[in-house]
Amino acid sequence: MLNIDQFINELFEGFTPKQRKVLAGRFGLKNGKRATLQEIGDELGITRERVRQIEEQTIGKIRESVREDAKELVNLAVKYLESVDGVHRDDDFVKEIKKTIADTQTKYIDQKLRFIFVTAGAPLYHKEDDNFHAFWYVNDAAKKRFLDFTKQITQFFKNGDKNQIIREKTYLPLCKEFSSTHFLSIPKHFGVNVFGDVGLREWAEIEPKTIRDRAYLVLKKHGQPLHFENVAKFINEYGLDKKRAHVQTVHNELIKDTRFVLVGRGMYGLKEHGFEPGTVREVIVSLLKKKGPLSSNEVVTLVNKQRFLKENTILLSLQNRKHFKRLDDGKYHIKEA
Repeated sequence: MLNIDQFINELFEGFTPKQRKVLAGRFGLKNGKRATLQEIGDELGITRERVRQIEEQTIGKIRESVREDAKELVNLAVKYLESVDGVHRDDDFVKEIKKTIADTQTKYIDQKLRFIFVTAGAPLYHKEDDNFHAFWYVNDAAKKRFLDFTKQITQFFKNGDKNQIIREKTYLPLCKEFSSTHFLSIPKHFGVNVFGDVGLREWAEIEPKTIRDRAYLVLKKHGQPLHFENVAKFINEYGLDKKRAHVQTVHNELIKDTRFVLVGRGMYGLKEHGFEPGTVREVIVSLLKKKGPLSSNEVVTLVNKQRFLKENTILLSLQNRKHFKRLDDGKYHIKEA
């Protein structure tokens, strides 16, 4: 396999000092950090456009020789891409190539591999932009196939039931013609949360941006009510926020948001999980309206699906003659005004 450092050093022997500075800086070959056109221009006392021209012209001059002399490495990269449907995100692609060539000695090898592939013009490279992370592709047909796939999945996410998409991963059948779902990591509007759920980054379940959204995600994943202290604890344990979530802040947000229902002392559940807001009396009224007359045991059982309360607390509320009446058969119903 190609000796990468020796190959690049021999290439640079034919460059002018200015060409060396531009290419080494633009690809981060000396320190691992890519310099901007402006940074290099300021250092050399030339315009950004002139830096871009030097980069483009120099790469054009060496393209054929790099493609020929680094043929084995280039072919290896192309074949790898072909094995993963022709497109792969930049950082993942470079990681796989490094594993394949097993080079542990070359310093800043990531940047040097990118330099070789870009100068060779194969595989093809799509720079990072507002919509996509940087990625590599074997040809225009593979790129088009990937872009068409992205449009299809985007529409599926936007038009589908996000709860079902997350719970049942209903997007997977759309990926069946591909060897994996790695395409989903390239568009910037797709995201994956700490639980491995995939969807649109705008969804609170995928990329929670506020304390309320993080609390919502914790409760949704647990599927049952939690004490506000535990909600804060899990936000921190799951790493849902770079800053540490404070218990009182979490509690305050749970109180304010109608998605959350207080179901016991400090215990909160999600309204979408079937928990209804209101006092114990209001919960009993709602149940009796839906189900008709109920025995005291039935009321206790059903209320306890909505609240974490002692039996006597529920029975005490049920004895309120202002709101409930006991029928001849012993069941209870709402007392009409």
